[in-house]
Amino acid sequence: MNFTTIEGHERPITILKRALAGKTLAQAYLFSGEAGVGKKMTALALAAAVNCMNSGIEGGCGACPSCGRVAALTHPDVHVVMPEREDARLLSTWSSKEVARASDEIKIDQIRQAQDRISLKPFEGSKNILIIDGAETLNVAAQNAFLKTLEEPPGTALIILVTSMPQSLLPTIRSRCQEIRFQPLPRSTLAQALVKKRGLPEEDAWFLAALSQGSMGRALEMDVEREKAAREELVSLWDGLGQMGPGEVLAQAEAFAKDRDRFERLLDNGVERLRDALVFRTTRNETLLVYGRGADRFRQWGAQVPLQRMLADLELFTTSRGLLDRRVSTQLVAENLLLKLGR
Repeated sequence: MNFTTIEGHERPITILKRALAGKTLAQAYLFSGEAGVGKKMTALALAAAVNCMNSGIEGGCGACPSCGRVAALTHPDVHVVMPEREDARLLSTWSSKEVARASDEIKIDQIRQAQDRISLKPFEGSKNILIIDGAETLNVAAQNAFLKTLEEPPGTALIILVTSMPQSLLPTIRSRCQEIRFQPLPRSTLAQALVKKRGLPEEDAWFLAALSQGSMGRALEMDVEREKAAREELVSLWDGLGQMGPGEVLAQAEAFAKDRDRFERLLDNGVERLRDALVFRTTRNETLLVYGRGADRFRQWGAQVPLQRMLADLELFTTSRGLLDRRVSTQLVAENLLLKLGR
């Protein structure tokens, strides 16, 4: 486990390497950026570098017992706190009833336990390292309790907050951390990593890299065939709306209401399809498309559909996504979308 295992993020890693070399590490960091871009991996790489037995220019050596324990999340001086529902190791020890009650928040009891741990002398390394993964899920009581630790951190502690929503944290917490921003990864970086890590054909790797919106975690989890099938479903539905009667459209909306995830994918795919159509209409460059084999379809579609209609449909999809995020009824949003698309 070291910085060489991190894809991209040259600027954040350079900042951390310089701090390590100059022995000027802050006592508290805030790693912010989109979900899945590599913030937690970088936090673990920093933890490995700090407590490695043979650290060098790339941080931890990746071979000593300390680096191995950090990678396995078993190092006695590296403590990772996350919501109960995200902690697979914890959930594996619970009964089904306990799992059903697992919290989506980081609670005050978890913070107090972490405070106790980092107040002790490190067991084998030079520092006690606390990583708060998903810091945006700290409830108000937990944030207030944690603030005391940030105001007077133990001298042997290094604290790293990892979040995709830094604005959800109290200003007093953010002000006591050095924030390092992680940008979405370039499409080329993601595609190369997918070819190497998953053995995907180059075209499929570029396809998933575009869909993942700069997130390595998302790209590694996506199923190529499922994503292709979802796009074909969208095209088939969209093309058929004009021939459907109002009853059929409402029945389709009701089906989406029963499967919100499927409807969310439809909305995301609709935005991507319109984005591709507009890009191809403007540039005629097939390499800029999310799914590179769509040029013929977009060439034909662009000749049939006026630009103003494409822009209006794009606004309709993005507005529908926003309504869902604000917890408006899925069925109402689906009905409005499908009826307007089929007009």
